[in-house]
Amino acid sequence: MADPKQHYDTHLGPVYSWMTGDFAALRRRSGDLFDRLAVAAIDGGRVAVDLGAGHGAQSVPLAERGFDVVAIDFCRALLEELADNARGLPVTAVEGDLLDLERHVHAPAGAVVCMGDTLTHLPDLADVERLVRAAARVLAPGGKLVVTFRDYVSREPRGTERFIPVRADGDRILTCVLEYSPEHVTVYDLLHEKRDGVWKQRVGSYRKLRLDPAWLARLCEAAGLGVIESSTEAGVVTLAAQRR
Repeated sequence: MADPKQHYDTHLGPVYSWMTGDFAALRRRSGDLFDRLAVAAIDGGRVAVDLGAGHGAQSVPLAERGFDVVAIDFCRALLEELADNARGLPVTAVEGDLLDLERHVHAPAGAVVCMGDTLTHLPDLADVERLVRAAARVLAPGGKLVVTFRDYVSREPRGTERFIPVRADGDRILTCVLEYSPEHVTVYDLLHEKRDGVWKQRVGSYRKLRLDPAWLARLCEAAGLGVIESSTEAGVVTLAAQRR
């Protein structure tokens, strides 16, 4: 089993844009969320930090809303796509570890976002705590932390429910299989690709954390961030908090 970086470098990174679908739609969806949560550049906080930036579905709408964006990800291939998607916008791509965010942020931030399912990629709950506290330290007063992640806690799929079709077309099929343990979910990504008329299978796996939204909300409060939203829709948790 690979760690998340190895899994993305060798397995998911090359097909990530295909897997996630239309970039314009993703960008609009992120922008709509930022507008609903009133995420905008503020006096004393014109920097935004995008943790697990991927190909830029959050970085681009943040830049369009007046931020200078620091986009951090560990996958070089995705950061190269981000550079194309963010061309002409104030976005700085950084290849690195999310936990080192303070090393790359040199001014108070009006927003720190960690979206997709990025937060669950951290090795353990202590690292989640480190990340939240680091985010709180870089945020300007009134700045917001926005995280989204999949709910692996409230319901545990059984049997064939664990087999999840992600995307398919005439040349590629991606299926995800979940295996639950008390603190983690092991994710098996089964990728079938047609090459020269022949289907080939590649399988990769890595672990994700099972994060309790209530625990994360308490962690934010303890770090000096007041929770302004905690909701779950279609199996995805959205939690937003503001620095007091």
